[in-house]
Formats: sequence, C-alpha cells, structure tokens
Amino acid sequence: MSLIISFQGEKGAYSEQAIHKLYQKKQIQDITTFPCMSFAEALEAVAEKKANFAMIPVENSIAGTVLPAYDELLKYNLRIQHEVILKVEHCLMSHPDAKFDDIILVRSHPQALAQCQNNIARMQLSPKIFVDTAGAAKYIAEKGILDQAAIASKLAAKTYSLKILKEQFEDEPFNYTRFFLLGRDGANESYQQGIAYKSSIIFTTLHKPNALVQVLTCLAEHGINMSKIESRPSRSRAWDYSFFVDFEGHEEERNLQAALLAILKKTSFLKNLGCYQSVQL
Repeated sequence: MSLIISFQGEKGAYSEQAIHKLYQKKQIQDITTFPCMSFAEALEAVAEKKANFAMIPVENSIAGTVLPAYDELLKYNLRIQHEVILKVEHCLMSHPDAKFDDIILVRSHPQALAQCQNNIARMQLSPKIFVDTAGAAKYIAEKGILDQAAIASKLAAKTYSLKILKEQFEDEPFNYTRFFLLGRDGANESYQQGIAYKSSIIFTTLHKPNALVQVLTCLAEHGINMSKIESRPSRSRAWDYSFFVDFEGHEEERNLQAALLAILKKTSFLKNLGCYQSVQL
C-alpha cells in the first residue's frame, strides 16, 4: 500500500523535494505526494487519515522561522517522526520563450525572495510575493508570461517545463531548510542507545515572575542541551504566549523524563511534540 505524504504548495515545492529525497534515502519507493493549499490543510489531511504523514517546513538557516507552520502545530495532535534538513538550491526560471533581457519582475514565496534578495537587487528585478515557490513557477508557465521569472526548485522547473536562467540563485551557500515529518503516532523506530535524538515540546508558563527561567532551568539542571526556543501568541487570550523548545535527547532517557516531569509542574500547559532523529539530505 502506497504511503501518502501531504505538503503545502504546488507540485514541485521544496517540501515535495524533501519527501522524495527522504524516502529515497529510506529506500522506500511506493509513495504518493499530496499537495495542499495551506499548512492547516496538509496537517488536517493526516489528522483525518487522508494522508499518512505531512512534510512541513519550520525554519530556514537564512530567513529564519516559518511562523505560520508553528502556529498550526498547536492545533493538531500530531507527532514529529523525523527532522529533515534539506539544502536549498534556488533556480531563477522563466517561460521557455522568454528572453533574459526582458525579465523585469520575479515571483516567489517571501522566504525565497528573502534568501535571494541580493541577487534580485543586483539584477535590478522587482520582487513580487507569491503564495509558494512552485506556485509561482506554475503561474508563469500556465499564463505564458514572458517578462517575469520565478524562484523555485529545479524540480519545479522540470514539473512545469520552464527554462532555468540561473542555478544556485540563493545569496548564501549555507541555505538549508528544516522540515518536520509529522504523523498521527510516534516514530515506528524503537529507541536505541548511542543514537542522537532530539525532542520538541510546546508549553505555556504560569503567570508569575521568572516563570520562563524556571522552566528552562529544568533542562539545565538535568544536563539537557536546548537547541531552539520560539514564542508565539497562544490565541487563547490576549498577551498569552506559548513557547516551542527543541532540545537534545529522547523521552526514554531518565534525565529527560525527570526534566519533563519538573517542567510539567511549572507550566499551565505542556505538549510533547515527539522524539526523533535528524536526517540530513
């Protein structure tokens, strides 16, 4: 039976590229990708059992956190199966009949535009925000636009038969995007000692002085290294915030179990997003 993996964007999106590369590495070929219009739709497809997993970008090494993705993680009871790190190689592409000197505008997702802003300025192109990278490529192909380009993946250029004007269009060579592969249950792989794991939680602090410091101290006191923290409005009431924290370790390790128990006592809300391995593609 084919695995169905949902993602936000059109066919050819970087999320779809991450799906294909991950399952090639796992040597699993029987997969079907399921494009969705939004992060919410992609996650809902998994929650409603229309898809087995969802591939969601959460952070870029240059443009930073993908905030809408984090907002959706609060709404669905899904678990992280893998962290996937994909090297992003942007391509500037156009309609096959377009002439390079006639290009005056470039369309793409805000994150992609931010990652290529120096090259866009150097070419004196006007940036235009589009809902996603592959969608911008599809738009130019379907509309037959000759004076505009798109920034998207090589997979998108192939998918929509566009001409690549310039490869490696990103400003910096260390351009990586971090994805979460999310499913309804925990990862099928059992815990193994000696393997590096990461864990992610969401929590809301108590309303008292030093509340956040006290929670983070629980990690430090149990020898746990925190790798990321992000705050987002909780959407339950005004000026109430949820904190997303990533740290090293697995919930079956005793020190991490003790830390989570201590955190539970110092928070008004705690959700374990999962323990997982990181996969570099």
